[in-house]
Amino acid sequence: MPFKKYRKQYSELLKDDNLRRWYNNNSKGSLILADVYLRALGRFCASVKLSPDGFAKLPCRKMEDVVQDFIDGLEATKEYSPGYIESYLKAIKSWATWNRKQFERKIKIAGARKRPTLENERIPTQDELGRALYTDTTTLRTRAAISLIAFSGCRPEVLGDYLGLDGLKIKDFPELEIRNGTVSFTRVPTRVVVREELSKSRRKYFTFLCEEGCEIVKQYLQRRIAEGEEITAETGVITTSEAQSKKSSLLMKAHNASDKSPFIRTVKIGNDIRTAMRAVGLPWRPYVWRSYFDTNLMLAESKGMVSHAYQQFWMGHVGDIESEYTVRKNRLPDNVVESMRSAYEKASDFLQTRKKTSDVISEEKLKNALKEQLMMLAGYSKEELSKMDLTSLSNEDVQEAVRRKLAGMMNGNGSRQKVVPADSIEQFISEGWEFVSSLPNGKVVLKLPF
Repeated sequence: MPFKKYRKQYSELLKDDNLRRWYNNNSKGSLILADVYLRALGRFCASVKLSPDGFAKLPCRKMEDVVQDFIDGLEATKEYSPGYIESYLKAIKSWATWNRKQFERKIKIAGARKRPTLENERIPTQDELGRALYTDTTTLRTRAAISLIAFSGCRPEVLGDYLGLDGLKIKDFPELEIRNGTVSFTRVPTRVVVREELSKSRRKYFTFLCEEGCEIVKQYLQRRIAEGEEITAETGVITTSEAQSKKSSLLMKAHNASDKSPFIRTVKIGNDIRTAMRAVGLPWRPYVWRSYFDTNLMLAESKGMVSHAYQQFWMGHVGDIESEYTVRKNRLPDNVVESMRSAYEKASDFLQTRKKTSDVISEEKLKNALKEQLMMLAGYSKEELSKMDLTSLSNEDVQEAVRRKLAGMMNGNGSRQKVVPADSIEQFISEGWEFVSSLPNGKVVLKLPF
């Protein structure tokens, strides 16, 4: 059995062959669920003063009575949430069904769908995500973990599983390259593959990581390389450091257990993220960053940027029957993958806390184009403009350059006034000249406005 922090009585339960088979059968679906059910059954049996085997041997009606009284007793204390009480009922029913005792009575729990701990939880803003990511107290490893959840929608269990035996690996980033100690991404947004053994639905899928997330992961891996770590395709993305690994080994040795895996257990990842959040005043669960990803994709969907099928796929949801024939194939056509990448890139504006490099470049190009157009209208030639650094020119500089050019065009000899025939005044006024006075000879005096 792998090392587990059970109380002694819960691990003792596994000495019963029948219960061990039940536990192992549950663990094939979810090891977490199997552990939760084992602990719940152990606490229940201790409370009703029966062994699991003794409870299973009761007549079905008596079993129902015992469970009903136990549930009523928990509710009467008002110390436990409906969801917590419901987890007891599920575990007990599972054990009863395993022993061919199907409950006929429907045992109800008041407010079973209420989630008191989530009542005050809301989706964080991009600014709040930025605070959690870039505060000085957030380690680079935790920053990378938050990024993969908030920007890619990965469950914490994907980064490091329940026992810390598996998690995302370098090979799960097919567009990540490490050459001569330098980390780079050949495509951004980059694909993140969630293997079936890491997927809750036990189906392989992929999502994407935006430019900001790629930069954070790159910094994290680059630092590990600089510290002398050899990174291969099988290396974990979120792992324990060498010093932490030694400390963990000593702890495991004290419990007569071993742990050679470099991956971090889900609980530890959650604790690290929670610590980073509390440091900046965010009171919610670490899992809220996955909700952040889902909610912002929903906003992007409302703007027509992302299809609902894509959103479900990136979240790792099974989806509807249509998705079975489209995005749920073992290998998607390249044009579908690129369509997904394009949609994700558009939606990433709703996710990232910083502007994309491409956006900054585009904004700068647009400003320069406007400056160039304005100056060409004022009379500057392309040759003259090619000698100028438009990026360094402020708005005031451009205005002054346009003013000088127009003044030169309107008055080639440098004079600020001009005498013209009265019948041509309309033309000069339309060119920007201002009327001063009339002369006796049928002419008028005009002046420059600046």
